[in-house]
Amino acid sequence: MSDPTPYRHQVGGWHKGIQSCVLKDKEGLILKPLKLNANPTYGQKDSNPMPRSSTSDSRKDSDEELNPVCKDELEFYQHLQTSSSQEDVMLKSLVPRFFGSREVVVEDGTAVPHLVLGDLAAGFQLPCVVDIKMGRTFYYPGKEQYKNKVKYATQRELGFCLTGLRVFHHKNGHLITELRPDACKRLTVTQVFEGLEMFCQSDSSSSIDLQKAVVTQLLCIHDWFLKQRTYKIRCGSILILYDANQLGNGQQTLQTATGDPLTAVVNGGLGVCGCTPKPQPMTGDPLPAANSDLEMCGHTLTVTVKMIDFAHVLYSDGERDENYIFGLENLIKFFNKRVNIKR
Repeated sequence: MSDPTPYRHQVGGWHKGIQSCVLKDKEGLILKPLKLNANPTYGQKDSNPMPRSSTSDSRKDSDEELNPVCKDELEFYQHLQTSSSQEDVMLKSLVPRFFGSREVVVEDGTAVPHLVLGDLAAGFQLPCVVDIKMGRTFYYPGKEQYKNKVKYATQRELGFCLTGLRVFHHKNGHLITELRPDACKRLTVTQVFEGLEMFCQSDSSSSIDLQKAVVTQLLCIHDWFLKQRTYKIRCGSILILYDANQLGNGQQTLQTATGDPLTAVVNGGLGVCGCTPKPQPMTGDPLPAANSDLEMCGHTLTVTVKMIDFAHVLYSDGERDENYIFGLENLIKFFNKRVNIKR
């Protein structure tokens, strides 16, 4: 069996100032290093606390009292696979496909555990990727040093920040911009918006349709957050991807996010056709899978929007995750300013 190779489409994923080395195996699956002991307070309290019964509880506004759901990201993905709750079933459609874990022997001979996930850029020739970390605060219990710390210049104002960006031009295939997490920390609000404008390929005839696809899937995520009362997600991100090579015209062979080949005619871009998926009630069917508009509406441009990074998930104690929702709503406003999709 050949050794995994570095994943060349990685744009984010830093820990302690060093970019983690995401790998790809010969089957095309992604191997993400597992952060051990991610939640220092896991197991110190009740594992599944009951929701607070009174809004006057003095702990109501204190995340210090919230308990981690799992000790690390692997346990969270394993939890999602076995859970039958409607919230978890819906969430599973909004995250990458999970294939378990694997140990990889690194240069010093150490066996390092890795998550095994589906490649969201599978089949893309010119993958444009943006990694957006969500929330005004990244604090979680056991990491008091993060409580008032601002790692990114925009996180308090916008409730999100860019942690990685790569954009190829849809006509010539040249790299327009590439921002790594160290540079992203210094971005101003104006510079973040400029980066997202580049990501939207404003000189492409498909730019509006691209943004419609992004908004449609962000609204699915937003609907889940408005309804669920189980989790507060700290240091989580939203990953958005598309293939710049698909923004032209003509016959192309495409791939869905699951790697299944599809052949379709590209007619000036996605063309959402007014078929915005309507959010489903929590008691009904799961939300549409937020991984490919080909799958949702039969369109020809694959736009992928996924929630990623679940190392720090806390029980919400019956409350909404306002920290994540604030940033998510600002992100939706940016992408929706030209397309104006109504709920």
